[in-house]
Amino acid sequence: MKAAALIRRIPVGMMLVPVFLGALCNTFCPGLLAIGDPFTVTFTKSGLMTIIGLMLFFTGTQMDFITIRKVAKRGLPLALFKLLLYFIFGTFMLRYMPAEGIFQISSLAWITAYMSCNSALYLSIVNELGDSIDQANFGLMTLIGLPNIALLLFSFSSQGNLINSLLAMLLPLLLGIGCNLLDSEFKEMFKDGTQCLIPLAGFAFGTNISLITMFECGFQGLLLCGCTLLLSLIPALLFDCLILKQPGHAAIASCGLSGVSLSLPYLAAQINPAFEPYVGSATAQCALALVITTFALPYLTRLWAHHREKTNVKAVIH
Repeated sequence: MKAAALIRRIPVGMMLVPVFLGALCNTFCPGLLAIGDPFTVTFTKSGLMTIIGLMLFFTGTQMDFITIRKVAKRGLPLALFKLLLYFIFGTFMLRYMPAEGIFQISSLAWITAYMSCNSALYLSIVNELGDSIDQANFGLMTLIGLPNIALLLFSFSSQGNLINSLLAMLLPLLLGIGCNLLDSEFKEMFKDGTQCLIPLAGFAFGTNISLITMFECGFQGLLLCGCTLLLSLIPALLFDCLILKQPGHAAIASCGLSGVSLSLPYLAAQINPAFEPYVGSATAQCALALVITTFALPYLTRLWAHHREKTNVKAVIH
């Protein structure tokens, strides 16, 4: 069997296999990742945001006015609902939970794990199980995954910085949309661009992960992952299925923890020094949660898809 076919037998394998390879490199030969450009700036975490920017641009080239209207009707409500969940959870943790948190998991770790969205993982899942509208929601999922959103809760972060970050994420998407509106040939030219970038994003994302650090946090990381996944996945899934009348693939896919979010503990401690003692443990625990959600969400989404298929078949029979 050819390598590509073998990888595709794994749910979202074109994302997960490179993630694992990137994590192996970062764990056992990190010096290789810093060998120099163009390798370092392209294939490591240094180039992750560049890859995300290109994904946003390519996604934009596949959008027209009809697609934008459908995204506003379907993707925007889901994104706003997740933002509402973020602020409810984050406000509760900061107001009623001490900085040291519970179960040896700081409130900083809880907020970092919950207020996150791995847009690259989202896109790889909906490319396989979703539709074109789910894929077009990639830009919104990238925006709500920004650490700056969570930093608002920690204070007091500058509104200008938030606006600049939002604009920096929107501009590649808008440029892509502009290219498509200018000439529809651009849509055909860039239609496979995102698919080509998914393995590169996976590898670069994996270079954020240290397998040794991941295993050191043990039980706390597992507990953090399980609790935050349930608290984010169940409400999002119910909203997507019951309110938006969608199959739920996008809701499940949007619950991953992103590599960019691992910078949040350090940034939050710069704003509020009370969190400084918990930066190391929060980062390690969230790193384990990141790995688990990266590998678990594709399987959970596929299981949910099979469940819906069986339910629909039984409904048709009866």
